[in-house]
Amino acid sequence: LQLVDGADLLVESYLPSYLPSIGLGYSQLHQRNPNLVVTSITPFGQTGPWAGYQANNLIVSNLSGHSREHGGAVENTEEQPPLQLAAHQADFVAGLAGATASMLALNRRRGTGEGCHVDVSGMEALALLPQTTLAEFDLGYPARGRRKDQAVRQALVTLLPCRDGYVGISPRQQDQWERFVEVMDSPEWAEEARFATRDSRLENWADLEPLLAAWTSGYSKEEVYRKAQARRIPCFPLNTAADLFTSSQFQAREFFTEVEHPAAGTLQYPGVPIRLGSGKRLELTPAPLLGQHNREVLGEEGLGLTPEELVSLRAQEII
Repeated sequence: LQLVDGADLLVESYLPSYLPSIGLGYSQLHQRNPNLVVTSITPFGQTGPWAGYQANNLIVSNLSGHSREHGGAVENTEEQPPLQLAAHQADFVAGLAGATASMLALNRRRGTGEGCHVDVSGMEALALLPQTTLAEFDLGYPARGRRKDQAVRQALVTLLPCRDGYVGISPRQQDQWERFVEVMDSPEWAEEARFATRDSRLENWADLEPLLAAWTSGYSKEEVYRKAQARRIPCFPLNTAADLFTSSQFQAREFFTEVEHPAAGTLQYPGVPIRLGSGKRLELTPAPLLGQHNREVLGEEGLGLTPEELVSLRAQEII
């Protein structure tokens, strides 16, 4: 509890009933430190019939309606189940909402003079993402249901193989397609009627994609990217971790930084993706060793424990 006395913000993700049961609920913490902002990030929020339910990323993704609309490419949209979203998007979105709400609450404190309890529901945060679907339902449009291949649905947005990986390319507009044909040295198949319009290319995508892949496979992804960019065709290389270290953009901005760690040695780390004032990056420091900051946190600068008390705790292997 002593840590709360000088804190500005506490972020937690326990079920709503847990912290009050051990004497650390918001009302108890607020009495001890009225300036404290407590941000609670839970699957369903602090109230409502589902407030006490446990859930993980997969459950929240499905309950929010997001998986139904963005579950990936399937052949049979009625019989095949939705696919899990990549990575932990529900957790990421809830964390982003929590970070934003925490900053708003801290700014609010400047005017009110006291902290507050921030209630973040992961389900609500993720439900905001398929906004088009919600708006169409609200306006009375018929449900569109699930889509088939996502790339085809977006009219020629696809990943194509290269000698050293893949590129994403999207000649969606007619003028972009015509320039892309020129980039490919105007192959004879591009003159066929089945590829003449955007709709016909969409209809014959199963035949078109292998032809595009045959061309891109003869080049590196950087070569395809440069050729397409020179003609203003949307295109991007699918970078690997190794590609990031050799990126000319990252190198020019000195994004990767060498950091020396006393145990792990010298390693390269991604830099802080923001610059303040002078344009210099914020300096990175190595991850602390276990117990490295015990004196600052627990000692006279923090909780106020004496050197003797710290020695005693260390002898008891508490710290």
